[in-house]
Amino acid sequence: MAALRHRILALPTQPPPHPWKRLTTVAVGGLEAVGFADNSDLLLVISTSGRGVIDCTTGDRVARDREPPTQESDWYDDVRLSARGIGALTNMRVRVAGLYGGGLATSTVDAWQLTVIAPIWPDYRVLLSPPFESLYTNLAASVQVFEDYAITACGFSETGRSFVIATASDVTVFGRTT
Repeated sequence: MAALRHRILALPTQPPPHPWKRLTTVAVGGLEAVGFADNSDLLLVISTSGRGVIDCTTGDRVARDREPPTQESDWYDDVRLSARGIGALTNMRVRVAGLYGGGLATSTVDAWQLTVIAPIWPDYRVLLSPPFESLYTNLAASVQVFEDYAITACGFSETGRSFVIATASDVTVFGRTT
């Protein structure tokens, strides 16, 4: 296992392999949680200063409000890990992952995989592996697409067309090229 850790530590961070592309990084101060709407590439972002929606096919922020989550607000449930959407997600409850738990999908229907690993804590890395490969079976096939000291959430949309990596201060959006 030590040999694998050393090989992971030696990996450079680089752009994802085809058909993936890094679209954007959106600054979000005080990020608490993120979640994809069901069967969608719309990402609901919860922060200490409100909610936003990012279209992960384009990387554009398409909605924003500035109502912070409070004990009295009914739009965010950090126990059941869900939030009421805004904009195109109005009247929808979205499952979220972040500071209080939960998780996003780590694989797609066509078998792409994301692995979050901390070879030397708290130095986290995110590796993207092509179908039917993993860092444990074929590290050379996996690409390190991100490195940071704290990852709040990471995962694919249900559609498999996008994935995000969220930290306390931003969301990095990746999408498939067409």
